Amino acid sequence: MTTGGSGSLLGDSSGEPVPWLEDTATQFHYDPIERNCRRLLELEPSLSPEDPIRCKLFYMKDIETHQYEVLSCDWRASPMPLVPISLNGQTFDTPTEIWEALQRVRLEDKPRLLFVEGICIDQKFGENVSYDEEKARQNGNINDIYKAATGLLVWLGATEKKSNLVFEHLDRCRGHNHINWCSYRGETEEAFRQLCKRSYFYNTWFAVELMMCKKATILCGRHQSEWPEPIKCSTFLPQSSYYHPLEGPDGPTHLHNLDLTGIHRGQARNMFLWSRHCRADDPRDKVLAVMAIDAPTGVSEAYCKDPAELFRDFTRNVIESRQDLEVLHWFGTRRQLPDLPSWVPDYSIVNPVGTLPRIFDQAATYSVHYPLKLLPKYGFLPGYILAVHGRCIEKIDKVADELKADETAVFGTEEFSKILRGWVELALKLTNTKRFPQSIIDAFADTLGGRDEVDLLVENDQKPYVRKKRPMASLVKDIFNQWYLNLGTGVLGYSDLGWFEEAQANGPAAQLSDEPGNEEQEQEIINTIIKKMEQFGRELGIICYGRKFFITDKGSMGLAPPHAEEKDDIVFFPGGKYPFILRARDDGTYELIGDCFLYDLDVFALFQDQSIETREFLLV
Repeated sequence: MTTGGSGSLLGDSSGEPVPWLEDTATQFHYDPIERNCRRLLELEPSLSPEDPIRCKLFYMKDIETHQYEVLSCDWRASPMPLVPISLNGQTFDTPTEIWEALQRVRLEDKPRLLFVEGICIDQKFGENVSYDEEKARQNGNINDIYKAATGLLVWLGATEKKSNLVFEHLDRCRGHNHINWCSYRGETEEAFRQLCKRSYFYNTWFAVELMMCKKATILCGRHQSEWPEPIKCSTFLPQSSYYHPLEGPDGPTHLHNLDLTGIHRGQARNMFLWSRHCRADDPRDKVLAVMAIDAPTGVSEAYCKDPAELFRDFTRNVIESRQDLEVLHWFGTRRQLPDLPSWVPDYSIVNPVGTLPRIFDQAATYSVHYPLKLLPKYGFLPGYILAVHGRCIEKIDKVADELKADETAVFGTEEFSKILRGWVELALKLTNTKRFPQSIIDAFADTLGGRDEVDLLVENDQKPYVRKKRPMASLVKDIFNQWYLNLGTGVLGYSDLGWFEEAQANGPAAQLSDEPGNEEQEQEIINTIIKKMEQFGRELGIICYGRKFFITDKGSMGLAPPHAEEKDDIVFFPGGKYPFILRARDDGTYELIGDCFLYDLDVFALFQDQSIETREFLLV
């Protein structure tokens, strides 16, 4: 709704009057804060939008007795300079976004009591000093601050890229009072997609604020709406396909995932589904945010730990509480933080690549006999060693080059064709040694798409458990045929021309004809083929970018992390969703290289095979 009238001044960068900057020549300095004390900011009223912003900072012990709001904006991401405001009669240099947010919410007739993190917590702006102690004291009790507030005010910034269309659409929907709100269309839909790109929605701590405060109001220029109204008029992509490594996350789905963090509180998995796309101003931010929701009493202590120590302790707690290894899948194949044990994810990664499809896919169906929980003999040993039991499946025999997640390897480029050719040529080496009955091309198509639905199910609940039979032909045979004919290297066609001829004869392209009068129907068929090709290509990119193709010593194929090498072991640990690549060390321990997709994996047969030992692996 558009705000106006008594009680608010709405000047912003759209050309309305703005406050002039007041410099008192005396710089504000914080007084030390006691552990049981909080700071709140009183924003003084003004009848003129051109009056300077003047505030008072209060130190309070019982904030629950005061009526205040949390004012939040993404001041950390700003490249803009600091600007002065008056704080307790002295000059305080604050980020431009905070200055704009204060201007937006300033009232005409009465003070407004606020908690503004960038001011109420000493940030040491412009000083090269550590402020962990200050943050530990206040952020350790940040939940109390948010819960006691009457609401959350979120400043997204000025109106731009037609963002006004989104809020005007919401105003109309609100006025109709319908249960189901009308979807965004046309330029309004595009405006919403642009709104979804605002940096605030990629701020890790927003989820904490949203969950803890009683309600949230989104402010954008002169407009506002309550959360989660903006996402009520949009559609979302599946969790397995909303994020492409070269394109980033789909904006509306990213906001939907943010809303899910509030619906499914206490689930670190849902929090990381959203925050893995958020920047980490402090490498520890994503873990600290989860802890602020799940274990707020430990946040103060966590601020005293370096990232490696915090990540180790957090990963251990997640494994122990969930009794599985799913956390080891959440952040893909990349690592950039040094000094981490190989089994500890790098939570500072933004937009991880190589995340396998079932990790966040809520639609995946598992048999009750699938070993999704750890065997009880796992443990954590001195020296940051994770001891976990599992079974060896096979070894990597050969690996091809990595399909790197950068613009040089976009579909259709020379680099992509070179990588794909190498993968195809390696797959064809299995022609006489493959351990599966399907053709090399069918197996290759399913591997590129990470398709293993039947590998998770059994025929019935009677022992010995027999895995569902994998179809002889890939379920994506027809569309892979079209995709490969357009983007492939031709090598597969030379190896098995009959496969492509059959796929062409039985696929949707066979419905095309040269007869006149069928142009409209033929165009519809062509459009359907193109749409399915694009969908297959997107799924392939999500899974394959950031990975290497490999074949095994027992005749299978798969997708491995970029650091995988020949003779690495492929091991399945109960509690994991996919197998892991391990590398043996001279001292008998193992380095965990990462998870992998392995074609035609029969976990049920693996753990019923008496000839294979369930053994302990020490991961360092």
